[in-house]
Amino acid sequence: MIVAQRDYNYEYPPYTSEKTGQVKKSKKKKKLKNLALILFVGSLSVMILFRYAVIYQKSIALDKMEENIRYTENLNQQLKAKIAAMSDPVRIEKIAKDKLGMQQPDESQVVYVNVGKIDTVAKNQKPEDKNVERSNFFMRILGVLNR
Repeated sequence: MIVAQRDYNYEYPPYTSEKTGQVKKSKKKKKLKNLALILFVGSLSVMILFRYAVIYQKSIALDKMEENIRYTENLNQQLKAKIAAMSDPVRIEKIAKDKLGMQQPDESQVVYVNVGKIDTVAKNQKPEDKNVERSNFFMRILGVLNR
């Protein structure tokens, strides 16, 4: 048996610098793209963190306002209760008698006043209406003269 020798070609093409220039450019482009991506992601994360910080501050301010509202409403209820206690007619009458020396009027001290009939009041309003009509008439004349 005859063994054929195989022809192995171990010759490699010479190393050229043209490829290194292209590799350097592509590496620079990749580095710039990576840097731009990192800057974009970093700025986006900073904006998101800032937004959450603002939301947190507003939440704290809202809690303080709600606490202030609860305090004011509680104070308002206490003051309403105090007003109700102070405006009790029995208490007012007691203070008037004890501290101010007042007393209920006797029959001889009561004076009844007759205010008149309703028709009288209606008659008193009619002359005012005439004055209004007169003033409207004169205002119309003055308005015509001003034009």
